[in-house]
Order: sequence, then C-alpha cells, then structure tokens
Amino acid sequence: MWRFGIYVALGGVVFGAGIAILATFWVIQWRRKKEISGKMADLELQQLGLSIRTTSEKVSFDHGSRGALDGPIVVKSTPRKRLVETYTIEELRKATEDFSSSNLIEGSVFHGRLNGKNLAIKGTNTKTLAKVELGLFQDTTHHHPNIIRLIGTCSAEGNSDSFLVFEYAKNGSLKDWLHGGLAMKSHFIASCDCFLNWNQRLKICLDVAMALHYMHHIMIPSYVHGNIKSRNIFLDEEFVAKIGNFGLPNVAEDDTELSQSWSKGYLTPEYTPQGNLSPSIDIFAYGVVLLEVLSGKTPITEEKGEGRVWLSEKIKSIVQADNAEGLSEWMDSALGEDYSFDGAVTLANLARACVENDPSLRPSAGEIVEKLSKLVDALPEGEQFSICESSSKPLVRAPKN
Repeated sequence: MWRFGIYVALGGVVFGAGIAILATFWVIQWRRKKEISGKMADLELQQLGLSIRTTSEKVSFDHGSRGALDGPIVVKSTPRKRLVETYTIEELRKATEDFSSSNLIEGSVFHGRLNGKNLAIKGTNTKTLAKVELGLFQDTTHHHPNIIRLIGTCSAEGNSDSFLVFEYAKNGSLKDWLHGGLAMKSHFIASCDCFLNWNQRLKICLDVAMALHYMHHIMIPSYVHGNIKSRNIFLDEEFVAKIGNFGLPNVAEDDTELSQSWSKGYLTPEYTPQGNLSPSIDIFAYGVVLLEVLSGKTPITEEKGEGRVWLSEKIKSIVQADNAEGLSEWMDSALGEDYSFDGAVTLANLARACVENDPSLRPSAGEIVEKLSKLVDALPEGEQFSICESSSKPLVRAPKN
C-alpha cells in the first residue's frame, strides 16, 4: 500500500509539472505573439505615415513657431485635390476689361478680376505653355504659402497667344520696392515715399528662405527654381513674400539691356546654359537678393572709378575689410539708422556665405532659415511687421470690382 501511495504521489507530481510546463509555454507564446503583433502594427503605421507624407500631405510653414530647423514645419493631411483651371479667352477678356491698358501691371502681365477673385494674367506663347510643369499644381501637395500659385491656363485658338493665370500679389515685386523705379506704381502704389523698413526686409528674406527650404528639402524629388531674383519675389497685401515663376521654364522675360544685366548679376561662377541645375544655384542667387535688401542697389551697378561692380564681389571686400563704417555707408540710405547694425552684420555675413565661388561652401536653405528665424524672433514684440517710414501702410490702389 505504501508503494502504491508513492506511485500515486509521483504521478501527481509529474502531472502537475507537466501542467506547469504547458502553462509556461503558453504564456511565452502569448507574449511573443503580442510583441510581434505590436511591431507589425507600428510598421503598418510607419508605412501609412510615409505613404501620406509622400502622396497627399500639404506642407506649410507656421511663422509663429520659428527656431530650430524642424520648428517651422507643420504637416497637415489634405486629401482633396486642387486642379489647375482652364479658362477661355472670353473669360480673360472680361476679367481684364479686354486687356485694357488701365489693367496692365508690367510687360505682358495684367490685373484681372474673375468670380470675385483678383488674378494676375500673364501673356505667353503655346511653346512656353507646353513646358509648364502643371503636375506641380495639380494638388495641394505642392501648395506653399511663400510660392505664387498657378491657378489656371488659357490656350487661345487660331493664334499663338496663350495665358497663365496666377495668384495675385497686391504689392508688386521686391524689385519695385528696392530699386526706386516702382514699375508697378501706376497700378499698385500711389506714393513713392514708402519703402520697406528693416523689420519688413528681414521677414521677406525669411519668407523666401522658407520657400527655398521647401523646394530643396521637402519636395520629392527636390526642385531647383533656377531663376531666383528680386523681380520674381512678390509681396501680397500683408507684405508676405512669395516666389514667382515656380514650375515655369527658365526663359528670358524681355530683351532689354537692363534686364539682361540684372540677370547676369544672379548667375553663379559655375553656371553654364546647358549645365544641370543644383540647389546651390538658387542659394547663390538668393545671396544676391540679400545684398539687394541690405544695400538697395541692383545686382550690377556702375560706380565711379570702379566701373561695373557685382554685388556678389563687393560684399567680399566689405566683409574682408571688417570695417563697420564701410558697411554702414554701403547700407540702403532709405533705412537711415532705423535698423539693427548687429543684424545687418549677420545678414551681410550670411549673404557673403551664399555667394561663395565654391558651391560646397554655400549654406543650405535649412541653415539659412535657422539663422534668419533667430533674427526675426529677436525683433521687439509687435514691430516685426510695421510698414513704411511712418509705420503706416503704403497707399495702394483698390482693385476694380
């Protein structure tokens, strides 16, 4: 009997041990499956996020949260598409009062009003129209607050005239404001006494840098503008800067000697007409724009005893001399002394880096955004966006209804 009892006890122990082993094995397997399931879920979320970022996100920049490079970027998912409209020539004639001279902005660009919206309507030809990268405007993925948006096109039948319809920039181009002539004053600006103050200029420089950062680092594949100049930087009614000619072929805008001279002032030393465009080409041209903002001078000027002087070369001698008085004398006289000299030194050094002969030494658009963000954030509260010498908005003609 006692042997039988031992066998029963041993059997119970073995049975219990087996149950314990099976329970332990089941718990391990359950935990392993849970971990694998969690990892798969994370992977699916990552893949979903990547898909959204690369196909249907709208990337915009929040000017209220500048600082670190990733600070200004706010990503919003917008699945709806924004198609480029197709207009008839009759619609554009009506919008521009039959392309009236009173609606002429400059060159072949007219102000128009259609369906309650202000538009900029630019005459072109069918060959140029065929080269426009319409795919960049077919959805909200490539809509950025500092890039002029192409709203529609018009290809007139029976002749070579075609039209591009753009978002309207109420305050003209940066060139108009910096270089005195104010080519658009007959339509935009009724007083030539107004000018861009220091705070505005810093904000405009940051706006343009944000657009370049978007083109060079956010867009997939990256996009090189290839025609950055003050003439292609436009200002809306709140003086927010927007880069124009985005998605357009790089063609000569006119044949005047002045325009050709200015265009040459933006070209990099390594530029060749048939060469590949790289982001460093945009950075060099942007550096020249910074120099225009600082000095109020055109990219190429005529100076007594020096002949033709390139701004991109002039800044090198000024920075190298390390002469504060020389920089002060070179600054735009319209500013008077109403600017931060330390800020001007920072901007001059940044511009100098942008126009380096060696493309590898030029800063990226992201680095430029970081430096300019600090300058703008350092402006006294409430003074970042004041307008003109009397802190009042310039006299701008109201668009016709």
